[in-house]
Amino acid sequence: MCNSVSKLVLALGFCLALGFSWGCMGTPVYRMWHRRQWMEDEQVQPSLHARLEELESLRARARGMNDTEQSKIAADLARALADDPTPLYRAHVVRTLGELSTPAAAEALRTAVEDREPRVRIEACAAWGRRGTEEAVAVLADVLGKDADLDVRMAAARELENYRTPSAIPALGIALDDSDPALQHRAIRSLKVVTGKDFGNSVPAWRQFVRTGDVQASEVPSLAERLRDLF
Repeated sequence: MCNSVSKLVLALGFCLALGFSWGCMGTPVYRMWHRRQWMEDEQVQPSLHARLEELESLRARARGMNDTEQSKIAADLARALADDPTPLYRAHVVRTLGELSTPAAAEALRTAVEDREPRVRIEACAAWGRRGTEEAVAVLADVLGKDADLDVRMAAARELENYRTPSAIPALGIALDDSDPALQHRAIRSLKVVTGKDFGNSVPAWRQFVRTGDVQASEVPSLAERLRDLF
C-alpha cells in the first residue's frame, strides 16, 4: 500500500513540475534565466551565432589585411573547414576564404569543392566565381564534370558566366553533354554571356559551336522558334 502511495505522489509531483515548466517558459523570469544560461554557455564555447558574426567581421576586414595576416587567417579557416561538423559554419568559412587572395586561401577552396555537404560545395563554386583567375575556370569545369549533385553542377555553370575567356567555353560544353535539361539550359545562358552569341536554346547548335567554333545555318533556330522558346 505504502509503495503504491509513493508512486502516486511521485507521479503527481512529476505532472505538476511538468505543467509548471511549460507554464513558465513564456514568463520574463524564464526568458532571463534562458539568456543567462546562454551567456554562461558562450563563456565555455562561442555559440554558432557568435562564430558566424566573427566570420562576417573577417570578411569586412579582409581586403585591408596584408599578405601575412591573410595567410594566417586562411590557415585558421582551413583547419575549421576540415574539423568543424556544422555545414552552415563551413559554408560561411568558405565564403570568408573567398575574400582572401593568398595561395593558402586558394588551397583551402580547392579542398572545399570536395566537401561532403552540397551547400558547402555550392558556396565554394561562388567563391571561385569571384576569384577571377584561370585556375577558377579549371576548378569549376572539374566540378561540372565530376560532382554528383545537380545543384552543385548548376552553381558551377552559373559561376562560369563570370569568365569571358576562351577557356570557359569548353568548360560549359561539359554541361551541354549532361542529361539534365535544366543544367543544359543553365549552360546555354552562361555561354550567351561568355561568347556574346545567341543560338537560342538549341542544345545541338551550342554543342556544335563549342566543338568547332562555328554553327551551320540549319542548326540556328529561327526568330519564331526563339520567341516560342520564351513562352
